[in-house]
Amino acid sequence: MIKSPPTILPLFAALAFFISLIQAFGQSPPINHIPELSCRIDRISPQERSLAISCAATLTAGRFQLRFADEFAGVDRLSERVYGLKIRDDKGAALLPEIRGGGLYYFNAPGQRQITINYEMRLARAMAPDQYALVSSLGAEAGFLMLGDLLPRLCPDQADDEAANRTRLQITAPQLWRIATTEKASGEFFEVSDPQRAVFFLGRLREKTATVGTMSLRMAVAGDWAFSDEEVFKFAEAAAREQAGMIGGAAGNSLIMLAPFPQPLTGLRSSAITLGRTAVLMLNPNNDAAATFAHYRRHVAHEMFHFYLPNAFRIRENFDWFWEGFTRYIALITLLRLRLIGQREYLDAIGAEYEAYWFNPLRNQVSLIEVSPEKFANAANYDLVYRKGMLVAALYDLELRWQSRGKRNLTDVMRALYQGYAARGREIGNREVLDEMRRSGDFSRPISDLIRDDIESLREINLNERVKRYGLVAEWSATGRGGMKLKAAAKLSERQRMLLSGY
Repeated sequence: MIKSPPTILPLFAALAFFISLIQAFGQSPPINHIPELSCRIDRISPQERSLAISCAATLTAGRFQLRFADEFAGVDRLSERVYGLKIRDDKGAALLPEIRGGGLYYFNAPGQRQITINYEMRLARAMAPDQYALVSSLGAEAGFLMLGDLLPRLCPDQADDEAANRTRLQITAPQLWRIATTEKASGEFFEVSDPQRAVFFLGRLREKTATVGTMSLRMAVAGDWAFSDEEVFKFAEAAAREQAGMIGGAAGNSLIMLAPFPQPLTGLRSSAITLGRTAVLMLNPNNDAAATFAHYRRHVAHEMFHFYLPNAFRIRENFDWFWEGFTRYIALITLLRLRLIGQREYLDAIGAEYEAYWFNPLRNQVSLIEVSPEKFANAANYDLVYRKGMLVAALYDLELRWQSRGKRNLTDVMRALYQGYAARGREIGNREVLDEMRRSGDFSRPISDLIRDDIESLREINLNERVKRYGLVAEWSATGRGGMKLKAAAKLSERQRMLLSGY
């Protein structure tokens, strides 16, 4: 054994004693220290659609910033839901905040003391139907609590980073209501490392858990439906298994939630969001149970693929055209591979996307790459990202299958991206996605340079010209419901028959 020189040990002992002395007398945290919060959500009233929140934190002396989310995914004025905000120190003295607007407050904290922040959240504001699942809500049957828009971010005024407040949370649910979440529970508390991705589903829940490879899939349903819970559970498990096979991996412990909208709506519609490994979906049925469930399946298949894209990736920049538009197409392929739809439904869906694209006023004014960061600026931008994005995914899939004679398709590209970037923790953006798409086939010829024409530039898509080589015909129909119809040609070559047999 090699011994240290005799003079070293006393020095180490003295240094250790000096450090312990500093700690004993309460060394102040660094200037950018982000305090931890201990929060409680209670007085949850489904009737009033309101709840009370109290948070405590220990702060050093100084000026602090308190910020409530004011905008998320196109939903603005969120901070206006905060009522009766009070900040007090541990002696009960009020700390009067300086109001900057837009959910931003400043206050001065006195010394090394605990402060409490109390306020009420009123969630009854009416919104566009597709926005309801994007933010916290409460209804008679269930509630979705998203900590990103309920809890404030508390930090020193000088802090210049976006680090989250680690949070210890307690929720007192209404009588007979249960809680479902992917957050780690410790007794009566939840340990939340990132409030921006934390979602809690409350209601009279019916639940089931399934194991899909290494994934534990939890499914929770609230409300009364014309289809059975077992149908919901069976589909979610089958879709999770299919998509894990597509990607060559598993999404980890995941939660899928279904609930009615918090207030009555008309018509078949849904609203959803996926944060981390939690998918939130609100559904409003029509009087056709089969159509309602078909709508649900397609939407939830889309949200479930977000467990992988983009949520499993390190994203450098916005490329919504891919993670929304292409995911929309993957949802359709999921249903096709599960044999829940046939070729006719598949072609009808592509025709509907082209029809929406054709009537979009921006179709030849902005590229998919350019429009993606501005998705929420207006309805035309939003529609172009989803509709043209899915249309381009379908055209790319057809071309890749054509070139490879059925040996390669879009899911191979998704798997390569997942294994090369998400599984290895590598950063990804537009360039990496486009490079992988190009590597997977020959997209240099004019007839098939869809990556340049359809994604990077403004060239208009002529669907009939593009699909002829695949044995498909696209035409506008003046009968029945009208619209763009896509169908197989009357005469097909052997190669065309082989291609279309894969759908």
